[in-house]
Amino acid sequence: MIDDQDSVPDDAPGDASQAGLPRRPAPRPGDDRAFIRRRGRMTAGQTRAFQTFGNYRLDADAGALDSVACYGREAPLGLEIGFGMGHALLDWAQQRPDWNLLGIEIYQAGIGALLLGLEREGLSNVRVVEATAAAVLERMLGPASLDEVRIFFPDPWPKSRHHKRRLIRPAFADLVTDRLRPGGLLWLATDWVPYADWMLAVLEQQPLLCNEAGAGNFAAIAPERVQTRFEARGLRLGHEVRDLCYRKRL
Repeated sequence: MIDDQDSVPDDAPGDASQAGLPRRPAPRPGDDRAFIRRRGRMTAGQTRAFQTFGNYRLDADAGALDSVACYGREAPLGLEIGFGMGHALLDWAQQRPDWNLLGIEIYQAGIGALLLGLEREGLSNVRVVEATAAAVLERMLGPASLDEVRIFFPDPWPKSRHHKRRLIRPAFADLVTDRLRPGGLLWLATDWVPYADWMLAVLEQQPLLCNEAGAGNFAAIAPERVQTRFEARGLRLGHEVRDLCYRKRL
């Protein structure tokens, strides 16, 4: 659900070629000068959770994340970028109680929904940051600090003039790869085939990433990835879902 490119003006440099891939280097990924928080319509419960569960919410400006101090233990660290209403992140937390998980979202109603879910399920292994992905990756997370990164159904920005706003661009791929530990996994999914092709082309260019399905291939949809309402809606509309799985080379 995250829209990480609210900071990109409409007159920013556009596509680099007829293939539609951005230039390298792309605009600096951490430019948050025009970052806009998305409040949405929050239920009373979401509002209460958003205001109450301060111990689950982290500040991107607080400096580098100390996982042991934050979670009270040392464990593998997983990150979901743009968790929407939190369905997939809640499922991940339930499947992997032995992992520390961090979620990034700028949609406040989604943060409230996730916090409600954590309370309902009694989960304590998730923390949330209301910020752009680039801000968190640059300010909170150091090199080789993440064991897995998940990016499910980011905004595809389908219009050509908006492609510069897409999250998955070469500079961002470089940043995520740097934050993954050797052997760490980058897992993406989209229901917009042109964006899937775009992401595949971008990630195939990153020399430290190895496509788990083989060069140029999409991954099989894993049964452990829970189907979110957003994905179900896309399928009802006839969209085709594509997964991509990349592992950082050792």
